[in-house]
Amino acid sequence: MIPAKEMREFVLPRRMRGLQPTLIRQFFERALPDSINFGLGEPDLPTPQFLRDEAARISADEQNGYTSHPGLPALRDKIAEQYPHLNLPRTGVVVTCGSQEAMTDAFMCVVDEGDEVLLPDPSFPAYDACTRIAQGVPVYYKMPADGDFAFDISNFRSQITDRTKAAVVISPSNPTGKIMTEQNLRDIAAALDGTGIWLISDEIYSDLYFGERPHSASEFYEKTIIVSGLSKSLSMTGWRLGWAACKDAEVINAIQVLHGFNTVCTSTITQKASLIAWSDEAEAAKEHSRQIYKARGQFLVDLFEKEMGLHATSPEGAFYTMLDVRSLGDDIEVAERCLQNRVVTVPGVAFGQEAEGFLRISFCNTEEKMAEGVQRMKVALQL
Repeated sequence: MIPAKEMREFVLPRRMRGLQPTLIRQFFERALPDSINFGLGEPDLPTPQFLRDEAARISADEQNGYTSHPGLPALRDKIAEQYPHLNLPRTGVVVTCGSQEAMTDAFMCVVDEGDEVLLPDPSFPAYDACTRIAQGVPVYYKMPADGDFAFDISNFRSQITDRTKAAVVISPSNPTGKIMTEQNLRDIAAALDGTGIWLISDEIYSDLYFGERPHSASEFYEKTIIVSGLSKSLSMTGWRLGWAACKDAEVINAIQVLHGFNTVCTSTITQKASLIAWSDEAEAAKEHSRQIYKARGQFLVDLFEKEMGLHATSPEGAFYTMLDVRSLGDDIEVAERCLQNRVVTVPGVAFGQEAEGFLRISFCNTEEKMAEGVQRMKVALQL
């Protein structure tokens, strides 16, 4: 006879309750054939050939067993060199399976049950999920839509309490494409000074900028955990190469331990190939990507204004713009109408209340495809 305990229905643990696939994925998965994708934040440019060739050579010619949990020493050294202001030893870096793993590990290692975490509104929905998985409480600071989603230090300060354990910043931003200024980051550092609050800085888009290179929050605030990777800058989303970097030995050691139990190590082939990700050839590839995405962003913003009479934010980095559709009604309904005419967009509410009435538009498409996408949107929305 089966014991009564074993006959009980599955009960989801509290830390998992309420977690659902993001609206980003929900809309993408429902795309009709031959849809134009303005939805997913994935580079359409190919991974540079020199990286593909190097990975193929490594796969064919070398033995590729486990690396140490935190990654190849030479790779960790190269990553540490990207933050000269921290004077990081290689032990200050853990190589992870993409920046998403680094983000999740960082949350799990600093957030405890009941701790509050300050998150930007709007922001990538994974931050909210990571907070809840760590059994923390998400608290939002506004990046006001009426201010073109620029940072507001007054609102940030107003959300800090004695229960705040961590805060998140991302620059350039997903979903807005905005970059935190040096003054923004100095203001954040001043607001957090003496509080003991950890600052988690998502810098996955830091190599995709259209003006001056963005500053790292770690330049101004010592208790910063940097999360980054190569997915966006070198079109390596499927290669899964990210990292966490932090000056605090205890925190980075905790991340290393959790990473080891979660994934053992990042793909050895990927790690070895990534040793050339800061070569002259790689830096030229990053610059080429910046030029392409800058031109595409301006092209698309101008097209929305000219063809649809709608305002879209001017991207400063990454590959997103926020299209203001408040004059057309509910953003989910607008996105649904676009979806039915074979254009995938993401309703702003997926990223927070401040983005309601907007669509996040990714310009990871050729100008020809973007022009066709705008025409389909124009028809769907009867503009």
